[in-house]
Amino acid sequence: IQVSILPDVLPTNPCFDFGARIDPARQVGGDFYDVFPVGENKMAILIGDVADKGVPSAIFMARVHALIMAEADSLPTADGVLRKVNEHVTRLEKSTQFVTALYGILDCATGDFDYARAGHEPPLLLSPEGIQRLPHGPGMALGLWEEIALDVGRVRLAPGSSLLLFTDGMTDCRNPAGEAFGLERIQDAFLELRGLPAQEVCDRLLKTLFDYQQGSKQDDDVTLVAIHAA
Repeated sequence: IQVSILPDVLPTNPCFDFGARIDPARQVGGDFYDVFPVGENKMAILIGDVADKGVPSAIFMARVHALIMAEADSLPTADGVLRKVNEHVTRLEKSTQFVTALYGILDCATGDFDYARAGHEPPLLLSPEGIQRLPHGPGMALGLWEEIALDVGRVRLAPGSSLLLFTDGMTDCRNPAGEAFGLERIQDAFLELRGLPAQEVCDRLLKTLFDYQQGSKQDDDVTLVAIHAA
């Protein structure tokens, strides 16, 4: 279920390229991502992480992914999509599961990325000036409460810059000594990849994580999505 909903090929655009990687943990998990066109010269970028593991999480993930894609066709804003999806999920009242997600809309003409964050890890922006974690406020996961607070923001991707979205499976991944990879190591590794295509960024970051892990047991999915402005 998890693998079947992931895109086979990511879209292309003259001004931006996109990359993604997912490395499932030993158990079935609930990470997902997508990149798909919405409207004229706009791309939707999605990453999410269902709490817990196993088949119920995978089914819940598939449901949330389908709802987001359906609402993306009719609602023009990122926060509007996530709020509507949360309404659908909480109305079911059949599960205690929840999902963190970040959904954004990239205007390929201007480079503006308008996003809403529902309890998910804030993205990292790599620009000629350096690297930064995007400013963020509180954001609540989808599926727990009917009324939720979302962290809504906008960032402009100037030529040469890259944006990295990731799940907490990357920060939490541990080496044989039990030390987590952590945010600082992600930033250091990302900084070394300035100017590279988005898919190469994802591939190299995942290899860096594998090298650090040294075969240690992986407890959570690791998912990366990158956008690079040409």
